[in-house]
Amino acid sequence: MTKKKTTPMNPHEREAYEHGRAGIRLGTEGNYGEAVDAWRLASNIADVHLAFTDMYYWVKSGYGAALCDAGHHRESIAVSLLAREWTLARRQPLSSLSIARAYLALGEGEAAAPYLREVHALIGDAIFEQFDEDAEADVHAAIAGLENGGNQPTAGRPK
Repeated sequence: MTKKKTTPMNPHEREAYEHGRAGIRLGTEGNYGEAVDAWRLASNIADVHLAFTDMYYWVKSGYGAALCDAGHHRESIAVSLLAREWTLARRQPLSSLSIARAYLALGEGEAAAPYLREVHALIGDAIFEQFDEDAEADVHAAIAGLENGGNQPTAGRPK
């Protein structure tokens, strides 16, 4: 099997990438505030030097996830929306998952539903591993088109 050739990163891509890697490491260690700081540095570089490149969207998807992990839900939604189409085109669920998690954390299950369905379409029932057990019923209901664990489709329910 031949190895796929990659293009070397330019200095701005390398710097953004290294900040993103630090953000990933910090997030996996549970240092969510520090992870957001690292991703913010990567995001600032992407905004100035890498706009609308693959690295830009990779950074935005990671930054959106870090913001969600740190409890900055509205900001997570806004940033994740920037990368959503790019991640979906690559069959990657991260941006849609971040948006769904943020809406659920805000108690806005109906807003989370389309994003939960996108994630489910990509990764199937592995989606349930992404949520605490107490959210499982709401996730099931959203995927099925039901609201808040009910048995009626969201579209037909009175508001």
